[in-house]
Amino acid sequence: MILYLLVLLITAYINATETPIIGVLSQEAYLIKKAYPDANSFIAASYIKILESSGARVLPIWIGQDEAYYERVVNFTNGILFPGGGTYFNETGGYGEAAKQLYGLAVKANEKGDHYPLWGICLGMQVLMYGVLGKDIRGDCQSKDVSLPLEFVADYQESKLFSDAPAPLLENLKTKNITYNYHRYCLFESDLKKHNILNDWRIISTNKDVNGIEFVSTMEHLKYPFFGTQYHPEKNTFEFKKPSGIPHCTEAIELAQYLGNFFVKEARKNNHTFSNSKTEDDSLIYNYNPVYSASNTSYEQLYLFKNGDYTRNLL
Repeated sequence: MILYLLVLLITAYINATETPIIGVLSQEAYLIKKAYPDANSFIAASYIKILESSGARVLPIWIGQDEAYYERVVNFTNGILFPGGGTYFNETGGYGEAAKQLYGLAVKANEKGDHYPLWGICLGMQVLMYGVLGKDIRGDCQSKDVSLPLEFVADYQESKLFSDAPAPLLENLKTKNITYNYHRYCLFESDLKKHNILNDWRIISTNKDVNGIEFVSTMEHLKYPFFGTQYHPEKNTFEFKKPSGIPHCTEAIELAQYLGNFFVKEARKNNHTFSNSKTEDDSLIYNYNPVYSASNTSYEQLYLFKNGDYTRNLL
């Protein structure tokens, strides 16, 4: 009987929800302001799609809100994705400030026993470290429009992210150019050591930029379900702007699907939920229409937000 109850508890933990909702943080409109001058913030649709294609629904998270709003975000969602892009971390009411608050709330949730995951992609991986320290420790590097194989560290298969990955996928990651990079800032192992971050985080892989400078390309928290990828898996499947070095081969698509599935599976392990169905329905990304933006930005589609959207939906 005790064993039966234990199995039930473990099953309930593993499958706390079959329909996770994942928040995606918006960011200031600097990158797309010339094309869309009326936009206050945006989310590239590819970040929404990689989550939806793995069985999640998405909540857009507004920047520039108070702590109570971000508490509701964490209470009502099953995980958060910090997307890539281009903005600053030190602006009042901006992406960095919001990410720092959300990071702290995610830590608190996990400390209470909730399995609440975070995933940072490119700028989003960098902002995870801003969440840890409250300051920007990025350094300059040049890895723009290039796809690379990963240079795994010796114990990479002990990581949560890749411990159960199929052997063919790991071989492809080691030998094929399937991780797409487009960044001018990086995280360096020396800076992580300097700030004692590697007491709580592990480096899973590194890469080198065009000048041979080594940077961190994959990392994860040792205790919490927090993950960072400097590369862009969402672009493999959902961004097609030409000319571009984005890989669209079968192996690149399999990587994107693996990472999307992995993160959504992590989000299924808590039972956070909205307080009522009306608030949930009004809050999801389905209430907004993406625009086709390939002709005047580097993205295929964008979700554009104005100040009125912030006041319309505050959970």
